[in-house]
Amino acid sequence: MQFGNAIRIQRVIKGYSQEYMASRLNISQNAYSKLEREETELSVRRIYEIAEILEVSVYQLLPDVSSSSVVNLSGLGRLVTKSRTFFNGLFG
Repeated sequence: MQFGNAIRIQRVIKGYSQEYMASRLNISQNAYSKLEREETELSVRRIYEIAEILEVSVYQLLPDVSSSSVVNLSGLGRLVTKSRTFFNGLFG
């Protein structure tokens, strides 16, 4: 399952509209729609914000690579770098 699809599924389960999610994230509905369609990159902070709104673990939103025969590694380096920067900012 892709990240955007996982967000959409959890949003629908909660009964939240895209407008509601966008409002909680302080973005437009169009920008939120692009998140679910994976047309925009997400920061680590934004991933945590979405998980908090949906009341799920971040891990429930991330793709399950163990069940996939092909792992898409594009952008992994950037994600690792962003994660380091985020956590260094939190914990010094």
